[in-house]
Amino acid sequence: MLTAGVDKVHRDLILGHSLQGMDVHYMAPDDETLKEAMDKYTRWLDNQIVNVDQSVDQNEINEKTKAIKDI
Repeated sequence: MLTAGVDKVHRDLILGHSLQGMDVHYMAPDDETLKEAMDKYTRWLDNQIVNVDQSVDQNEINEKTKAIKDI
């Protein structure tokens, strides 16, 4: 979530951690900002899945091409 750009307060809330220290007094995320943080993480995660899928497809093509050349 850090890599996705979700700040610590929202990461903690999404993961079910309670706010600690001064965060309790000064941070008051509302439903809208929590939704925005979750949306940001979801977009990042979807992009990661697409990139992995493309990498796997490319590796499969390379292996098949090599196998054909070896024939």
